[in-house]
Amino acid sequence: MKVGIVYGESSTDYFTFIVDPKNMPNFGEFVVVKNRNGEEVLAVVKSVRNINWLMSTGRGSYDYIEKTVNVFSKGVLDKSESIIASAKVLGVLKTKEDIENEDFEFKQIPNRVPIKPGVEVRLARDDDLKKIFSNGHIRIGRLLARSSVEVGLDVNKLVSRHFAVLAVTGAGKSNTIAVLTKEIIDKTNGTVVILDPHGEYSTLSWRNARVNPIKASIDPSKVSIGELATLLGIAENAALQRRFLSLAYTTVMEEAKRSAKVLGGMSFVEAMENKIEEWIRTYENKEKGEEAFIEYYDSQGKSLQRKIQSRDLDSLIRLKDYLQELRRNFGEFIKLGNILSEIIPGMVNVIDLSGMEEDQMISLASYLLRGILNYRVKYMKAVRTKDSETLVRIGERFPALTKPLLLVIEEAHIFAPREGKTQASHWLGKIAREGRKFGIGLGIVSQRPKKLDDDILSQTNTKIILRLVEPHDQRYVQQASEQISEDLLMDIASLGIGEAVVVGYAISLPAMVRIYSFRDEFEGTYGGADIDIVREWTGEEEEDEDIDLLDFAGE
Repeated sequence: MKVGIVYGESSTDYFTFIVDPKNMPNFGEFVVVKNRNGEEVLAVVKSVRNINWLMSTGRGSYDYIEKTVNVFSKGVLDKSESIIASAKVLGVLKTKEDIENEDFEFKQIPNRVPIKPGVEVRLARDDDLKKIFSNGHIRIGRLLARSSVEVGLDVNKLVSRHFAVLAVTGAGKSNTIAVLTKEIIDKTNGTVVILDPHGEYSTLSWRNARVNPIKASIDPSKVSIGELATLLGIAENAALQRRFLSLAYTTVMEEAKRSAKVLGGMSFVEAMENKIEEWIRTYENKEKGEEAFIEYYDSQGKSLQRKIQSRDLDSLIRLKDYLQELRRNFGEFIKLGNILSEIIPGMVNVIDLSGMEEDQMISLASYLLRGILNYRVKYMKAVRTKDSETLVRIGERFPALTKPLLLVIEEAHIFAPREGKTQASHWLGKIAREGRKFGIGLGIVSQRPKKLDDDILSQTNTKIILRLVEPHDQRYVQQASEQISEDLLMDIASLGIGEAVVVGYAISLPAMVRIYSFRDEFEGTYGGADIDIVREWTGEEEEDEDIDLLDFAGE
């Protein structure tokens, strides 16, 4: 369909055209036009302006304009009206050889020849757009400007090159993750692990869903000393407390090893408490004028002694308090075993962190990320060296780690903040940089992108950006992504709920997409919808049996 004629100055990247008012294209519509070499060029409409030459800007006061409207007939005014559109060139759609070929393949060829003024501008054909946007392993929505065209993503590139889903609260990021997860599980039999700080996905379900809900748990005997310090809430600058924690840790583990005692979960915490109490009593029971020494084991199992002074006592007492607080406040999360063994291949594994404080979430995330990376590295090395013993051992203990998997980190700014490093951000950074080589994909989800580690964000090579209204967030995302141009930044600001700009490796060209509604298109459910406050206050009867299903495209 013809929608206009190229008008005025044009280049290899942009052109303007005067619009046929009977066939006016919308903002974001895809059009085709020929360049001076006769190649068919694809472009996207970036602005549509209405101009009346009799009433153009700067041509008189309000009274003058009012008289103009009254003096001239409607027909005269209408004939003085023009619709001017500008379009950004995306690339050559068809070469001369392709134009006659219905089975052409889109090749993403840059346009290097100016658009010729006076040539027709036509709407891109649905079939041509489908060849560009509907490829890929999964479908996530439809083009905002062309609802007949589905948008697909290449899962290999989405996962191996990592992705980010960014949006303000209520713009649709949780719905987007639900859609992505469902498609990956159903279409590729993939393995997905979601770190879920708020329990939003604890009720994730769809027809024939394969969901494995995992209640967050941690075995303190399995974490590193740094992770244990964070788990206990010991400050980074509390050097003496951390030192005694390290001594108690190595001592308790060595004593258990020598006595052939199985130690883990709550028994490990109790053993740590008892050891700290023993050291406190050693100082308190010394005779006046005597020195007090504690016995401990170092990390190599060597028996040593350390003199305890009065300043050490405060640190030991505080350390015991931390252990008691952990047992009292977070005992439900302390469990013997390894959470990695609970991950099931071919399913979406939702690790529900709700109820934990941020320090506990960070410790668990660090432990989980470290374990996944380390075991995947060991497994891949064993594959290369044909180390059957290691392959069997990992396969029996952690079957999900024998294949690639995707990690989705909700509220990623908690685990990888821009200001200050955490153990979790260290491992997220390593996975972002090295995960591709070992089959570990990373999906970063955040409503506060400016609070997110820019190094990790910059490693996500596909970005699904829903509505972002805060200018600092917009600029920060742009700075962290070479794919987001100034005009795409303007597109992001104009998005509505459930709409996204998708750009990067997993899609052939940047596109504005209406993401599928998980509830409507897939009849799915998950938590995370807003509570209807007025209905709760007034006590009105629920029309829907499931109070979580309020607006799934809006969260």
